[in-house]
Amino acid sequence: MVTDKLNSITTKYGNLLPCSGASDYRKKHRCAVCYFDSGSVRSVYLEEPSVLSFPAGEFQTELITFYEDGNAKRIFPLYGQISAYWSIEEEAESAPYYVFSIAGEKLHIRPQCIFFYPSGKIRAITLWPSDEISVNTPAGPIKTRLGVELYESGMIRSIEPVFGTVIHTPEGDIKPYRFRPVMMHAENATLKFDEDGRILNDYPKRNA
Repeated sequence: MVTDKLNSITTKYGNLLPCSGASDYRKKHRCAVCYFDSGSVRSVYLEEPSVLSFPAGEFQTELITFYEDGNAKRIFPLYGQISAYWSIEEEAESAPYYVFSIAGEKLHIRPQCIFFYPSGKIRAITLWPSDEISVNTPAGPIKTRLGVELYESGMIRSIEPVFGTVIHTPEGDIKPYRFRPVMMHAENATLKFDEDGRILNDYPKRNA
């Protein structure tokens, strides 16, 4: 990425050029740079999507948010304004795919957002609304249209199953599903596991 050194923001991931404010039809109307009260950079909305290098790999980034210590918190490969002039389908068509290793399986995923732990390891991957993946979880393969959350160890932490998914347990079958999810990101989803693979949720059992 070529940057204007006078206007660029210095971060652990290079000098980032914020959006100039000369908005086109897909640019969001938001502050190009936000700061914590301490003066540390909180987020940068880039002038154009750019490939940045993170501990978990290289990813295209248009919006990046930070922890207060300067480590990346979330990245959005694309961050355009959805409107009558620019649909979410058009935005998603331009989004890149990446290969992620999840539960010992290589998955081709087009992330809408990647959420990092302060350590740099991936905590959650959120999908575009039109996408669906199947993830090998401790409860077996589960399809999701929202994404997946991981522990720092790489074990599955939570997942939002597609409607109608039935999970078979020794105590009976459960159907975990949040009919109207209030979250926009994949973390803290309905079906949760501990790091040993045990289901944490207390669901009513259909066969009890």
